[in-house]
Amino acid sequence: MRFQDVFVVVTDWLLLLAVATLLIAVYASWLLSYRTPKVATVGSSLWFSLPPWAQIAGGFAVSVVGAYVCYLLWIPLPIQVSSGVSLFLRVVGLLLVGGGVGLWFWARRTLGSMMGLSTASAAQLHIDHRLIQDGPYAIVRHPMYLGYWLLLAGLVLMYRTWTPLVILILMYASLSRRARREEQVLHDQFGAAWQSYTERVPMFFPHRK
Repeated sequence: MRFQDVFVVVTDWLLLLAVATLLIAVYASWLLSYRTPKVATVGSSLWFSLPPWAQIAGGFAVSVVGAYVCYLLWIPLPIQVSSGVSLFLRVVGLLLVGGGVGLWFWARRTLGSMMGLSTASAAQLHIDHRLIQDGPYAIVRHPMYLGYWLLLAGLVLMYRTWTPLVILILMYASLSRRARREEQVLHDQFGAAWQSYTERVPMFFPHRK
């Protein structure tokens, strides 16, 4: 086999391992979040009006349907590149994927028991919630969301199919709206401390403020 063929196979397996590990961690964190006592939900959402068992069942059902739709959309984009450019895009994409996954796990570890659930219209805080400002949260206010976007951008470069591109567009819109809702709740909870934090740290993308 040529070097490029071996590289493609190896990176495909590395990617599969990274994504599988991330998905397991995401679902485990979601399920464990039900064990932490919460204050009343802020905002209106049908999701939080459901009992926990219904939320879990609904979440897994949506995941199965989403996986099937992703399979159907795994169609190449109308982009043709040379083998050399394809290899370069795969390397860059793999770096973005690794960076996104690493950023998510760094943020997850930093959050600890403060990780919770939210939707675009409602959010919950834990009892005795703390404002996390260290680790990746000293760089951007929503590092987990940035991690998802980096991962999907890397997949677009590596495979150039519709699935990661469509998911990236949808997740950018949905998570941006969710982040704004979360920030309203955090502002109401922490007041001046939150305002000071937002003045120092950008929302999604690192830059000088």
